[in-house]
This record gives sequence, structure tokens and C-alpha cells, in this order.
Amino acid sequence: MSADHAALSHHPAPHRDRVALWMAGFGVIGGPLAWFVELCGGYALATAPCFNAAGTRRLLPEFAWTWPALLTLLVLCVFVALAAFTVSYRSFARTREESGGDPRHLMEAGSGRTRFLALWGMLLGAGFAVVTALTAVGFALLPRCAG
Repeated sequence: MSADHAALSHHPAPHRDRVALWMAGFGVIGGPLAWFVELCGGYALATAPCFNAAGTRRLLPEFAWTWPALLTLLVLCVFVALAAFTVSYRSFARTREESGGDPRHLMEAGSGRTRFLALWGMLLGAGFAVVTALTAVGFALLPRCAG
């Protein structure tokens, strides 16, 4: 790294005022958190009604309300992951031109932090939206108590 690029003459995230802190946080954490809630909550709603207090398996679920609750949870979690992607995409659009120049020097200086968080939020939001949707398909199609 040359001496010209070693010292920053400006803030490493000059467009940080364009993106609120909650937007950057939700964009990065929203998708993984939605998948985690779906996985844990979906498992509880799909399997808990299949066992009695003694731990004996039933062939049919005891609580009828768990099926609509499970489907609602699955849809809600997919929408949260997609919302995290959308928030990150809008943040990326606002900070697209945050730092110009040679990409090698930008990486060495750590410049464009807001844009970096928005990019990772888009990747995590889209990726976990797909994973959450695939997990939802498994919960919705597989038999709940027959196995």
C-alpha cells in the first residue's frame, strides 16, 4: 500500500447519513433471524402436538390450531427475509457511489462501509429468503405426526 492511500482524508463511510442504523442492522440480521425463528418455531408447532405428556407418539395432532399457526409463521418468515433484502437493496441504491477509485485501494482503506453492509444485507436477505422458502415447503408438505 502506498503512502497516498494509507491515510484517509475523508470518513470511510461518507454516505452513512443516507442509511439509518436500524436499516443496516435489519438488512444484515433480518434474513438469518427469520430462518432461525422459522426453524425453531416451525419445529415446535409441527411436532409438539404429536406427543402426549408421557411422550407417547400420536398419529394425529392434538391441537387443531397449530396447523394454521404453522402456515402463518412460515409465510411471515419468508416475508421478513424478503423485507430484509428490500431494505438492503434500497440502502445499496442510496450508497452506490459512496467511494470511487481503484477497488484495490478501496479495500485496503476500508472505504465504503455503508455500501459494504448493504451488499451483504442483499446477499443474506436473498439467500435466507430462498432457504426459508425451502424449509417452509418441507414443513408444509411432510406429514406432521405419521413418522
